[in-house]
Amino acid sequence: MKFLSSISILILGSFFNLLFAQTTGRGCNLGSSVATEYLGMATYNGRADQKVYVYSSSPSAIIEIVFGQGYSGYRCGYINIYDGGARWDSATQQSIPYQAVNEITNNYTNDESHRCVTALSLSQNFDSGQGGEGYEADYSYNNPAYYSNNDPNYPCNAPPNNLPVDQNIIFMLLPLGLFGFLKVRKKSEN
Repeated sequence: MKFLSSISILILGSFFNLLFAQTTGRGCNLGSSVATEYLGMATYNGRADQKVYVYSSSPSAIIEIVFGQGYSGYRCGYINIYDGGARWDSATQQSIPYQAVNEITNNYTNDESHRCVTALSLSQNFDSGQGGEGYEADYSYNNPAYYSNNDPNYPCNAPPNNLPVDQNIIFMLLPLGLFGFLKVRKKSEN
């Protein structure tokens, strides 16, 4: 029984490991960066009828946006936005195409119900000019689908997956099934 429990945990754990490869969320789009750590809501300029979402301005909570001027590759750890095209690879003497990337998946620009600001800490009121201001946006970054086009100066290291279950699951399930079949058959003979 312990053996079957261990195998179940192993298989389920391997599937959950794949879910953490890409980071997605909602943050405050400040134009050249996105604040990702939500602190709460506050009134805006002392007006009770105007609310803003407050995000942390701590450097660890800010993700820079890389726009594709002079494309050099996908940058892990950044939010990437650039058009598709081709780049010259001098090593192979070939033009290598790359796909467009826009990791701002939904922008709430000019939607007053999604106005946001950044501050070091949450307070009841936020006055204009105290920190960064923008509108909320849904974002993603560190998408493994783009790792093959990474910027060599910003290497993308895929998260470690010590359990290569997805390709080799048949090699795990067949012996386990055979073992179970033989065990049940042996018990039914006794």
